[in-house]
Amino acid sequence: MPTIAAVGDIFLQEALPPTAELAAVSEVLRGVDIAFGNLETPVSTRGAPAEKWVNMRMPPDLLPDIAALGFNMLTLANNHMMDFGEVALRDTFDCLRERDLPYVGAGENLDAAWRAESVEIGALKVAFLGAASTLGPGAAAAANSPGVAPIHVSESYHIDPAASLEQPGSAPYVFTRAWREDLERATRAIEAARKEADFLVLALHWGVPPFWRPRFQDGLADYQIEVGRALIDAGADLIVGHHPHSLQEVEVYRGKPIFYSLGNFVFHHNQGPVSDTPISRNSPYGMTVARRNRNWRETVIVLVDVAADGAASYSLQPALLDADGNPQLLRGEEARSVVQRLDDMSPNARLSYEAGNGHLQL
Repeated sequence: MPTIAAVGDIFLQEALPPTAELAAVSEVLRGVDIAFGNLETPVSTRGAPAEKWVNMRMPPDLLPDIAALGFNMLTLANNHMMDFGEVALRDTFDCLRERDLPYVGAGENLDAAWRAESVEIGALKVAFLGAASTLGPGAAAAANSPGVAPIHVSESYHIDPAASLEQPGSAPYVFTRAWREDLERATRAIEAARKEADFLVLALHWGVPPFWRPRFQDGLADYQIEVGRALIDAGADLIVGHHPHSLQEVEVYRGKPIFYSLGNFVFHHNQGPVSDTPISRNSPYGMTVARRNRNWRETVIVLVDVAADGAASYSLQPALLDADGNPQLLRGEEARSVVQRLDDMSPNARLSYEAGNGHLQL
Protein backbone atom coordinates (compact mmCIF):
# COMPACT_ATOMS: atom_id res chain seq x y z
CA MET A 1 0.00 0.00 0.00
CA PRO A 2 1.58 3.34 -1.04
CA THR A 3 2.33 5.79 1.76
CA ILE A 4 2.66 9.59 1.55
CA ALA A 5 4.17 11.82 4.25
CA ALA A 6 3.16 15.49 4.43
CA VAL A 7 4.78 18.18 6.59
CA GLY A 8 4.70 21.94 7.04
CA ASP A 9 7.30 24.68 6.48
CA ILE A 10 10.93 23.95 5.58
CA PHE A 11 13.56 26.69 5.92
CA LEU A 12 17.26 25.90 6.27
CA GLN A 13 20.03 28.37 7.06
CA GLU A 14 22.75 25.93 8.03
CA ALA A 15 23.64 22.30 7.39
CA LEU A 16 21.57 19.73 9.27
CA PRO A 17 23.66 18.15 12.04
CA PRO A 18 24.28 14.37 11.98
CA THR A 19 22.23 13.72 15.14
CA ALA A 20 20.32 10.64 16.19
CA GLU A 21 17.15 12.76 16.40
CA LEU A 22 17.36 13.83 12.74
CA ALA A 23 18.29 10.29 11.71
CA ALA A 24 15.02 9.10 13.27
CA VAL A 25 13.08 11.78 11.38
CA SER A 26 14.81 10.79 8.15
CA GLU A 27 13.93 7.14 8.77
CA VAL A 28 10.24 8.09 8.83
CA LEU A 29 10.45 10.20 5.65
CA ARG A 30 12.60 7.69 3.78
CA GLY A 31 10.23 4.92 4.78
CA VAL A 32 7.40 6.32 2.63
CA ASP A 33 6.95 6.53 -1.13
CA ILE A 34 6.53 10.33 -1.31
CA ALA A 35 7.59 12.88 1.31
CA PHE A 36 5.93 16.24 0.56
CA GLY A 37 6.73 19.58 2.23
CA ASN A 38 6.63 23.34 1.75
CA LEU A 39 9.97 24.87 0.76
CA GLU A 40 9.52 28.25 2.45
CA THR A 41 12.37 29.99 0.66
CA PRO A 42 13.97 30.60 -2.72
CA VAL A 43 17.20 28.65 -3.25
CA SER A 44 19.63 31.29 -4.45
CA THR A 45 22.38 33.73 -3.54
CA ARG A 46 21.21 36.29 -6.10
CA GLY A 47 18.47 38.87 -6.49
CA ALA A 48 17.40 42.09 -4.78
CA PRO A 49 15.20 41.94 -1.67
CA ALA A 50 11.53 42.74 -2.21
CA GLU A 51 10.07 45.64 -0.22
CA LYS A 52 8.37 43.61 2.48
CA TRP A 53 8.46 42.88 6.18
CA VAL A 54 10.76 39.79 6.13
CA ASN A 55 13.02 38.51 3.32
CA MET A 56 14.29 34.92 3.33
CA ARG A 57 16.44 32.78 1.06
CA MET A 58 18.51 29.62 1.31
CA PRO A 59 22.00 28.94 -0.13
CA PRO A 60 21.94 26.25 -2.86
CA ASP A 61 24.54 24.15 -1.02
CA LEU A 62 21.91 23.37 1.65
CA LEU A 63 19.45 21.83 -0.81
CA PRO A 64 21.11 18.36 -0.61
CA ASP A 65 20.26 18.28 3.09
CA ILE A 66 16.55 18.52 2.24
CA ALA A 67 16.85 15.64 -0.22
CA ALA A 68 18.95 13.63 2.24
CA LEU A 69 16.27 14.07 4.90
CA GLY A 70 13.94 12.22 2.57
CA PHE A 71 11.92 14.81 0.65
CA ASN A 72 11.12 13.98 -2.97
CA MET A 73 8.22 16.41 -3.64
CA LEU A 74 8.02 20.09 -2.69
CA THR A 75 5.55 22.95 -2.99
CA LEU A 76 6.93 26.42 -3.71
CA ALA A 77 3.65 28.30 -3.26
CA ASN A 78 4.27 30.57 -0.29
CA ASN A 79 4.79 34.21 0.70
CA HIS A 80 8.62 34.04 0.62
CA MET A 81 9.26 32.43 -2.76
CA MET A 82 9.56 35.85 -4.45
CA ASP A 83 11.51 37.54 -1.64
CA PHE A 84 14.48 38.11 -3.96
CA GLY A 85 12.62 38.51 -7.23
CA GLU A 86 12.38 36.58 -10.46
CA VAL A 87 16.10 35.84 -10.68
CA ALA A 88 16.06 33.97 -7.35
CA LEU A 89 12.84 32.17 -8.31
CA ARG A 90 14.43 30.93 -11.54
CA ASP A 91 17.55 29.91 -9.62
CA THR A 92 15.25 27.84 -7.42
CA PHE A 93 13.74 26.10 -10.43
CA ASP A 94 17.22 25.33 -11.77
CA CYS A 95 18.53 24.04 -8.44
CA LEU A 96 15.56 21.74 -7.94
CA ARG A 97 15.81 20.37 -11.47
CA GLU A 98 19.54 19.73 -11.05
CA ARG A 99 18.75 17.69 -7.93
CA ASP A 100 15.80 15.90 -9.60
CA LEU A 101 13.48 17.29 -6.92
CA PRO A 102 9.95 17.68 -8.34
CA TYR A 103 7.97 20.74 -7.28
CA VAL A 104 4.53 22.30 -7.65
CA GLY A 105 2.93 25.65 -6.90
CA ALA A 106 5.18 27.96 -8.93
CA GLY A 107 6.24 28.37 -12.53
CA GLU A 108 7.18 30.64 -15.43
CA ASN A 109 3.52 31.62 -15.86
CA LEU A 110 0.11 30.94 -14.37
CA ASP A 111 -0.47 27.71 -16.29
CA ALA A 112 2.92 26.36 -15.19
CA ALA A 113 2.30 27.39 -11.57
CA TRP A 114 -0.97 25.43 -11.55
CA ARG A 115 0.53 22.36 -13.26
CA ALA A 116 0.23 19.15 -11.27
CA GLU A 117 3.07 16.71 -10.68
CA SER A 118 2.01 13.08 -10.80
CA VAL A 119 3.80 10.05 -9.40
CA GLU A 120 3.01 6.43 -10.22
CA ILE A 121 3.41 4.18 -7.20
CA GLY A 122 2.73 0.68 -8.40
CA ALA A 123 -0.71 0.74 -9.98
CA LEU A 124 -1.66 3.96 -8.19
CA LYS A 125 -1.23 7.46 -9.61
CA VAL A 126 -0.92 10.30 -7.08
CA ALA A 127 -1.11 13.96 -8.16
CA PHE A 128 0.24 16.99 -6.25
CA LEU A 129 -0.67 20.68 -6.50
CA GLY A 130 0.31 23.77 -4.53
CA ALA A 131 -1.20 27.25 -4.09
CA ALA A 132 -0.92 30.28 -1.80
CA SER A 133 -3.24 32.94 -0.42
CA THR A 134 -0.37 34.65 1.40
CA LEU A 135 1.02 36.68 -1.49
CA GLY A 136 3.91 39.10 -1.18
CA PRO A 137 4.48 41.96 -3.63
CA GLY A 138 4.54 40.60 -7.19
CA ALA A 139 4.37 37.00 -5.97
CA ALA A 140 1.37 35.79 -7.99
CA ALA A 141 2.06 34.17 -11.35
CA ALA A 142 0.21 35.67 -14.30
CA ALA A 143 -0.36 34.76 -17.94
CA ASN A 144 3.06 36.07 -18.97
CA SER A 145 5.03 36.38 -15.74
CA PRO A 146 6.47 33.93 -13.22
CA GLY A 147 5.37 33.43 -9.64
CA VAL A 148 3.31 31.19 -7.40
CA ALA A 149 -0.16 29.76 -7.97
CA PRO A 150 -2.44 32.36 -6.34
CA ILE A 151 -5.75 32.32 -4.55
CA HIS A 152 -6.13 36.00 -3.72
CA VAL A 153 -8.29 37.08 -0.78
CA SER A 154 -10.33 40.24 -0.23
CA GLU A 155 -10.77 41.71 3.24
CA SER A 156 -13.48 43.84 4.80
CA TYR A 157 -13.72 45.13 8.35
CA HIS A 158 -16.66 45.37 10.71
CA ILE A 159 -16.50 47.98 13.45
CA ASP A 160 -19.07 47.71 16.20
CA PRO A 161 -19.86 51.30 17.32
CA ALA A 162 -21.23 50.20 20.68
CA ALA A 163 -18.16 48.12 21.49
CA SER A 164 -15.81 50.87 20.31
CA LEU A 165 -17.51 53.43 22.57
CA GLU A 166 -17.21 51.15 25.55
CA GLN A 167 -13.73 49.79 24.64
CA PRO A 168 -11.86 52.34 22.48
CA GLY A 169 -9.04 50.77 20.50
CA SER A 170 -10.83 47.46 19.99
CA ALA A 171 -9.81 45.47 16.92
CA PRO A 172 -12.41 45.24 14.13
CA TYR A 173 -13.74 41.90 12.94
CA VAL A 174 -12.02 40.91 9.68
CA PHE A 175 -14.15 39.24 7.00
CA THR A 176 -12.27 37.44 4.21
CA ARG A 177 -13.36 35.98 0.88
CA ALA A 178 -11.42 34.39 -1.96
CA TRP A 179 -11.38 36.02 -5.38
CA ARG A 180 -13.94 34.20 -7.50
CA GLU A 181 -11.72 33.98 -10.60
CA ASP A 182 -8.84 32.51 -8.59
CA LEU A 183 -11.07 29.92 -6.95
CA GLU A 184 -12.45 28.97 -10.36
CA ARG A 185 -8.89 28.62 -11.70
CA ALA A 186 -7.97 26.39 -8.76
CA THR A 187 -11.09 24.29 -9.31
CA ARG A 188 -10.21 23.74 -12.96
CA ALA A 189 -6.67 22.70 -12.07
CA ILE A 190 -7.93 20.18 -9.52
CA GLU A 191 -10.58 18.76 -11.83
CA ALA A 192 -8.02 18.31 -14.64
CA ALA A 193 -5.46 16.65 -12.36
CA ARG A 194 -8.04 14.42 -10.68
CA LYS A 195 -9.15 12.99 -14.02
CA GLU A 196 -5.65 11.55 -14.49
CA ALA A 197 -5.00 10.49 -10.88
CA ASP A 198 -6.34 8.08 -8.28
CA PHE A 199 -5.50 10.41 -5.37
CA LEU A 200 -4.83 14.16 -5.25
CA VAL A 201 -2.90 16.09 -2.59
CA LEU A 202 -3.16 19.90 -2.48
CA ALA A 203 -0.81 22.08 -0.42
CA LEU A 204 -2.18 25.49 0.60
CA HIS A 205 -0.17 28.31 2.15
CA TRP A 206 -2.85 30.26 3.99
CA GLY A 207 -4.23 31.36 7.33
CA VAL A 208 -3.12 33.75 10.05
CA PRO A 209 -0.40 33.11 12.68
CA PRO A 210 -1.72 33.36 16.25
CA PHE A 211 0.22 36.55 17.03
CA TRP A 212 -1.48 38.38 14.12
CA ARG A 213 -5.07 37.51 15.09
CA PRO A 214 -7.46 39.38 17.39
CA ARG A 215 -8.07 37.14 20.38
CA PHE A 216 -11.84 37.12 19.86
CA GLN A 217 -11.20 35.95 16.27
CA ASP A 218 -8.72 33.23 17.20
CA GLY A 219 -8.90 30.38 14.70
CA LEU A 220 -9.43 30.15 10.98
CA ALA A 221 -10.03 33.01 8.59
CA ASP A 222 -13.41 32.88 6.84
CA TYR A 223 -11.90 32.29 3.40
CA GLN A 224 -10.09 29.14 4.53
CA ILE A 225 -13.32 27.28 5.16
CA GLU A 226 -14.76 28.58 1.88
CA VAL A 227 -11.68 27.60 -0.15
CA GLY A 228 -10.94 24.31 1.59
CA ARG A 229 -14.45 22.94 1.12
CA ALA A 230 -14.72 24.19 -2.47
CA LEU A 231 -11.49 22.44 -3.43
CA ILE A 232 -12.54 19.20 -1.77
CA ASP A 233 -15.77 19.51 -3.80
CA ALA A 234 -13.62 19.94 -6.92
CA GLY A 235 -11.81 16.65 -6.32
CA ALA A 236 -8.96 17.13 -3.84
CA ASP A 237 -8.57 14.10 -1.58
CA LEU A 238 -6.28 15.73 0.97
CA ILE A 239 -5.47 19.37 1.79
CA VAL A 240 -2.34 20.13 3.79
CA GLY A 241 -1.94 23.70 5.02
CA HIS A 242 0.91 25.79 6.38
CA HIS A 243 2.00 29.39 7.04
CA PRO A 244 0.69 30.11 10.58
CA HIS A 245 3.87 28.53 12.09
CA SER A 246 1.77 26.51 14.52
CA LEU A 247 -0.66 23.62 14.46
CA GLN A 248 -4.23 24.54 13.61
CA GLU A 249 -7.41 22.54 13.49
CA VAL A 250 -8.27 19.58 11.30
CA GLU A 251 -11.59 19.30 9.50
CA VAL A 252 -13.10 16.23 7.86
CA TYR A 253 -15.38 17.41 5.06
CA ARG A 254 -17.24 14.89 2.90
CA GLY A 255 -14.91 12.22 4.26
CA LYS A 256 -11.77 14.12 3.18
CA PRO A 257 -9.35 15.79 5.62
CA ILE A 258 -8.25 19.41 5.63
CA PHE A 259 -5.18 19.94 7.82
CA TYR A 260 -5.39 23.72 8.11
CA SER A 261 -1.81 24.07 9.37
CA LEU A 262 0.87 21.49 10.10
CA GLY A 263 3.14 24.14 11.61
CA ASN A 264 6.89 24.37 11.09
CA PHE A 265 8.94 21.30 10.26
CA VAL A 266 12.52 22.51 9.84
CA PHE A 267 12.69 26.22 10.54
CA HIS A 268 16.02 27.89 11.26
CA HIS A 269 16.58 31.46 12.44
CA ASN A 270 16.85 33.76 9.44
CA GLN A 271 20.52 34.56 8.78
CA GLY A 272 20.05 36.18 5.39
CA PRO A 273 21.32 39.63 4.35
CA VAL A 274 18.01 41.28 5.23
CA SER A 275 16.85 40.88 8.81
CA ASP A 276 15.89 44.47 9.67
CA THR A 277 13.99 45.96 6.75
CA PRO A 278 12.80 49.57 6.45
CA ILE A 279 9.23 48.30 6.59
CA SER A 280 9.78 46.31 9.80
CA ARG A 281 11.68 49.19 11.40
CA ASN A 282 8.78 51.56 10.74
CA SER A 283 5.88 49.24 11.53
CA PRO A 284 3.81 49.81 14.69
CA TYR A 285 4.37 46.20 15.81
CA GLY A 286 7.24 43.77 16.06
CA MET A 287 8.06 40.08 16.42
CA THR A 288 10.83 38.68 18.57
CA VAL A 289 12.36 35.28 19.18
CA ALA A 290 10.21 35.14 22.33
CA ARG A 291 7.29 34.29 20.06
CA ARG A 292 8.95 30.95 19.28
CA ASN A 293 7.10 29.26 22.13
CA ARG A 294 5.98 25.64 22.49
CA ASN A 295 3.09 26.12 20.05
CA TRP A 296 5.56 27.41 17.41
CA ARG A 297 7.71 24.29 17.94
CA GLU A 298 5.06 21.55 17.88
CA THR A 299 4.39 19.83 14.56
CA VAL A 300 3.18 16.56 13.07
CA ILE A 301 4.11 14.39 10.13
CA VAL A 302 0.90 13.25 8.43
CA LEU A 303 1.25 9.69 7.11
CA VAL A 304 -1.29 8.67 4.47
CA ASP A 305 -1.79 5.04 3.43
CA VAL A 306 -3.64 4.91 0.12
CA ALA A 307 -5.43 1.76 -1.00
CA ALA A 308 -5.74 0.62 -4.62
CA ASP A 309 -9.25 2.11 -4.85
CA GLY A 310 -8.05 5.53 -3.58
CA ALA A 311 -9.41 5.11 -0.05
CA ALA A 312 -6.98 6.44 2.55
CA SER A 313 -6.18 6.16 6.25
CA TYR A 314 -4.30 8.81 8.23
CA SER A 315 -1.85 8.60 11.11
CA LEU A 316 0.16 11.39 12.73
CA GLN A 317 3.71 11.32 14.05
CA PRO A 318 4.16 14.22 16.50
CA ALA A 319 7.49 16.05 16.60
CA LEU A 320 9.04 19.07 18.31
CA LEU A 321 11.54 21.57 16.95
CA ASP A 322 14.66 22.05 19.07
CA ALA A 323 16.29 25.41 19.85
CA ASP A 324 17.95 25.44 16.42
CA GLY A 325 14.70 24.75 14.58
CA ASN A 326 15.36 21.08 13.76
CA PRO A 327 12.66 18.44 14.37
CA GLN A 328 12.83 15.54 16.79
CA LEU A 329 10.18 12.84 17.08
CA LEU A 330 8.06 12.73 20.22
CA ARG A 331 7.07 9.56 22.06
CA GLY A 332 4.85 8.61 24.95
CA GLU A 333 2.99 11.30 26.87
CA GLU A 334 4.61 14.17 24.97
CA ALA A 335 3.33 12.74 21.70
CA ARG A 336 -0.08 12.04 23.21
CA SER A 337 -0.39 15.64 24.43
CA VAL A 338 0.24 17.05 20.94
CA VAL A 339 -2.42 14.80 19.43
CA GLN A 340 -4.81 15.68 22.26
CA ARG A 341 -4.27 19.41 21.73
CA LEU A 342 -4.91 19.02 18.01
CA ASP A 343 -8.08 17.06 18.76
CA ASP A 344 -9.26 19.72 21.23
CA MET A 345 -8.95 22.46 18.59
CA SER A 346 -10.70 20.38 15.87
CA PRO A 347 -14.50 20.50 16.31
CA ASN A 348 -15.12 18.80 12.95
CA ALA A 349 -12.65 15.94 13.31
CA ARG A 350 -11.80 13.25 15.82
CA LEU A 351 -8.21 12.31 16.58
CA SER A 352 -7.01 9.59 18.95
CA TYR A 353 -3.63 8.37 20.15
CA GLU A 354 -2.58 4.75 20.29
CA ALA A 355 0.46 2.59 19.56
CA GLY A 356 2.76 5.63 19.42
CA ASN A 357 0.85 7.61 16.77
CA GLY A 358 -2.15 9.83 16.35
CA HIS A 359 -5.00 8.56 14.19
CA LEU A 360 -7.64 10.52 12.31
CA GLN A 361 -11.10 9.01 12.32
CA LEU A 362 -12.88 9.50 8.98
